[in-house]
Amino acid sequence: MQDKSNIDFENIRRMNEIAQVYEMTKQNKKAENYHRNIIKLCDRHPKNEMMLQYKIHSLNQLNKPYKSLETTNELLNLNPNNIIALFNILKYLKEVQYV
Repeated sequence: MQDKSNIDFENIRRMNEIAQVYEMTKQNKKAENYHRNIIKLCDRHPKNEMMLQYKIHSLNQLNKPYKSLETTNELLNLNPNNIIALFNILKYLKEVQYV
């Protein structure tokens, strides 16, 4: 029997791919709905590194930088060397610098 977190992870991965297709085809409302659903699924596994990475990506796609940074801090608490988290901080700092 497959672990529930593995099932959720596969669903999130597919949902993210679908959201990317919607973004490329300028169907932004549909993409936003997928990102919101990804965040809900990720919240079921708050201590899972991969889930937090997907949540950060979706929060960034929804233009929620502060929530993204909060999630980045959670991820860094799990793994201080997580490259996704470190790049997210760098991205935020670059954006703030040019505002």
